[in-house]
Amino acid sequence: MPERPTDFIDFDDEEPQPAPRTEAIDFDDDEDAPPLREPLPPDDEEDPGNLRDGIGRAAAVLKYIVEQIVDEPDEIQIGASTDDRGPVLLLRVAEDDRGKVIGRQGRIVQAIRTIVKAASVGSGEKVNVEILD
Repeated sequence: MPERPTDFIDFDDEEPQPAPRTEAIDFDDDEDAPPLREPLPPDDEEDPGNLRDGIGRAAAVLKYIVEQIVDEPDEIQIGASTDDRGPVLLLRVAEDDRGKVIGRQGRIVQAIRTIVKAASVGSGEKVNVEILD
């Protein structure tokens, strides 16, 4: 079994994810009226929190999909790391469920990877998925 990288983040803690951020829209032309809500600060491209939010969202999507496929959802472990490709989600399932997650000729895991990458679009980086033995 490979050792966890030093920058490993464990996403099994079930921490609540922050609510999605939306911009305040003022439909009223009255300039004297107070805004409906305070405008949000601009997103900083260098903000690592934005990247972590994207990875957290991708991890939640990964966990949901895999829970629907496997027979033992309690055995699912998801962690995160980075490598030369960027952020990577590390998935570990029960040995009997590994074939179900991979699928014939790897089709299921390839579809999972595509969906997880789509879920991480807001973070600015594509999140990869690896299945650990």
